[in-house]
Amino acid sequence: MPAKGDGLVSKYINRRFSHPLTKFILHFWPNCNPNLISIISALTGIIGSILFFMNFPLLGGILVQISSIIDGSDGEVARANGRTSFFGGFFDSVIDRYVDVFIFVGLTFYSLNVLLIKHAFLLGIITITGAYSISYTAAKVELKNDIKFSRTIQGRDTRLFLVFLAGICAIFTDWAIPICLISISFLTHGSVILRINQIRKEKDLNKFLFFKK
Repeated sequence: MPAKGDGLVSKYINRRFSHPLTKFILHFWPNCNPNLISIISALTGIIGSILFFMNFPLLGGILVQISSIIDGSDGEVARANGRTSFFGGFFDSVIDRYVDVFIFVGLTFYSLNVLLIKHAFLLGIITITGAYSISYTAAKVELKNDIKFSRTIQGRDTRLFLVFLAGICAIFTDWAIPICLISISFLTHGSVILRINQIRKEKDLNKFLFFKK
């Protein structure tokens, strides 16, 4: 049961696992509160971030990806048992932002294995800013039905999947984690620039159509 706005990772990877998980949950707990699943997803992601901090990148990456999968299940459960609500979506979005900070802070501390402290923390700040800017720009236009932002590879599912891959690659080189942060920074800040340009073009188009009338 894909959700509107799913990115490529959610659509082709995460949903293959979250759908069976949702069926399992609904079988044993039909009236499960979706917010509880959001909390479990958050705790899983936070534990993953702590494992990065403790220099266990493989386990950290696996838990981060599991958290991403579970995060897709809360919406599926809500839609299946008719418990979708504005509060549920709001709560899930807010808690995701906190988890993202924990994860990127964990990656930042792990990066100290190969980077100077000032470089590692600067990279961490840039990455966190990019992740928040993506969410902020989406929130700013969510009530504008005529504006749609692409979410193919710009979404949280892609960012967490990159963290998962970096956790695997960190077995071979500690540079995998800083490279992951750099990649996410380029992806997020680049997407924000494209979104700003998209809004500018649509504004100019609306102005043109107005004067044409």
